Amino acid sequence: MDTSIISESAFHRDDVVPHPSGQGWVYAIVGTGLASFVRSHAFEGSLRNGELRASVPAGDARTTAHIRELMRLVRDGGRGVFAVDPMTESIARRAERNFVAWPNAASRFGAADAPVLTNGPTAWFTVDR
Repeated sequence: MDTSIISESAFHRDDVVPHPSGQGWVYAIVGTGLASFVRSHAFEGSLRNGELRASVPAGDARTTAHIRELMRLVRDGGRGVFAVDPMTESIARRAERNFVAWPNAASRFGAADAPVLTNGPTAWFTVDR
């Protein structure tokens, strides 16, 4: 959340509600000044990918600029990931365009305990080329 665009109190007042289960909270992932980050987590011997996403309201130039800068920082600070064929375990020659691994996440896969990053049974990635 970019607090120069939306205040924390306005975000909590307008965009955060109790989860229907009664446990925790649900917050908006679409709106002025907002981006959503979901952390990666262990998944069946690999690391399940997290994601950074944003949906910018039409005509919202300030949020567009905020998200553009955020994505630039992620691409500059992240590590490229390479697709792995789950059948042959061969690794692609080029890094994927829209996937990056943050250094702390990258250090958690490619090792024996979590050899690949995954977002499904046939989508495997590695930072090791």
